[in-house]
Amino acid sequence: MTAECPREAEVVSAVLLRRWPQEVDEDLRAHAGTCEVCGEVAVVASLLHEDHEAARAEVRVPAAGQVWWRAAVRARLEAAQAAGRPITWVHGLATASTLGLAIAVAGIVWPSLRESIGWATGAVAGLDPSTRALLRLLADVVQRSLPLALAIAACLVLAPLALYFVLADDRKN
Repeated sequence: MTAECPREAEVVSAVLLRRWPQEVDEDLRAHAGTCEVCGEVAVVASLLHEDHEAARAEVRVPAAGQVWWRAAVRARLEAAQAAGRPITWVHGLATASTLGLAIAVAGIVWPSLRESIGWATGAVAGLDPSTRALLRLLADVVQRSLPLALAIAACLVLAPLALYFVLADDRKN
C-alpha cells in the first residue's frame, strides 16, 4: 500500500527549482522531517536532480559544422550506393544475357560441328585402323561433352559474378 501526502508536490517542486532545503519555509522543512513520504521524496528527488546536473555538465555537444559535415558525408555515401544499385543489376542482366546467348549459339553450331567431325573422320579413311578408331573416339567424346563444357563455362562466368554480389554487400558497412 502506498501512502500519499498532499504536500509531496511542494517538496518535489522545491527540489527541482533548486530551493531545497535552504530557500523553503520552515514549515515545509519540518513537515518533510516528520512525514516519511515527503522525507523520502526529498532525498530521492535531490539525488536524481544532482545526478541530472552532473550528467548535463559532462555532455559535449558537437559543433553545428561538425554535425552538418557528418550529415553531408552520410548523404553522399547513401546517394552513391543508391546510384550504384541499378548499375549492379544491369551488370548481372548483361552477364546472364551473354551466357544465354553463348548457350544458344553453341546449341545452333553443335549439329554442324557434329557433321564436320563426321566428315573429318570419313576423310581420313586412308589412315590405319587404330588412328581412325582413335579419331572416332575423340569425335564421340567431343560430341558428348557439350553439356559438361557448357556447365564448366557457366561456372567460370557465374562464380565471379556471384562472388561480386556477395562481397558488394560488405562495402555498405
